[in-house]
Amino acid sequence: MILAGDIGGTNSRLAVFDMQMNKLHEHVYKNAGRADLGDTVVEFLAGDRFKIDRGCFAVAGPVSLGKVTLTNLSWQLDERQLAARLNVPRFALINDLVGHAEGIEVLTAERVVTLHAGSPVADGNRAIIAAGTGLGEAGLVYDRTTSRYRSFASEGGHCDFAPRNDREESMLRFLRGKFGIVSYENVLSGRGLRNIYDFVVTLPEFASATLPGDPQPADITTAALDATNAAAVEAMRMFVSIYGQEAGHLALKTLATGGLYVGGGIAPKILPALKQPAFLESFRNHSVPKMQEMLAKIPVHVITFEMNGLYGAANFARSL
Repeated sequence: MILAGDIGGTNSRLAVFDMQMNKLHEHVYKNAGRADLGDTVVEFLAGDRFKIDRGCFAVAGPVSLGKVTLTNLSWQLDERQLAARLNVPRFALINDLVGHAEGIEVLTAERVVTLHAGSPVADGNRAIIAAGTGLGEAGLVYDRTTSRYRSFASEGGHCDFAPRNDREESMLRFLRGKFGIVSYENVLSGRGLRNIYDFVVTLPEFASATLPGDPQPADITTAALDATNAAAVEAMRMFVSIYGQEAGHLALKTLATGGLYVGGGIAPKILPALKQPAFLESFRNHSVPKMQEMLAKIPVHVITFEMNGLYGAANFARSL
């Protein structure tokens, strides 16, 4: 049996799978007030209902040598210590985006929306970009010795934002005043959408279009998709265009001829906006014509399955 976990800053989702990826048991725990993940897992496994022989947790933080400090929690995790405490012989910690990348391998058709079918290269590299609380990026390469894809981590979301036009240049100057160095995560995340909106309402043509109170990303998204506020519509337009740009960057850097996947919590909520031409146009509009032709052939999919990271952790554990 497989013990899988998707460990975020707010929640820990734990599950038991069999080797055929059938989910047998699952529970979501709030992390607030819990000092230790190990106690939570022991509670989850209480009763010895399942014989666990391997496990994997996808965690929100950079994993190095089997250790990680979660980005938004003070928890420090060590895969050897967890394996010993839980009596799980084969166990691994992986970055949450590696988990999402591994989840691509077990996605079913109803859990994906295709923006562009393209012409995938057999055994070509794949990549995933995921905007949510932050911006995650990861890739997959095909391993011919095992006849399966294996994922690798990245911190590409923290690369410097690169404006493409006068409006984005103005936004970069605006955001530099707030953050100094401006990364793509400062723009492509929940708070990133709010940052774009805060810039938009400084423009003369949108100065009278502010949303009431202290609008949260969900408020901006709703107003944009309903077209009830001009500033929100412009903020979403810029967000989607820049999302496509950075997705194209990732596809070029990883040579993702097997497909580019858009994951994370934001994409399913703004799917109508992603289906508009701006995303794919920005995805393809890079470099020289030959690179643009290559990008135009890359399939682009949106993952709509909220438990993709959990299933990815289980899929990773199967190979341990």
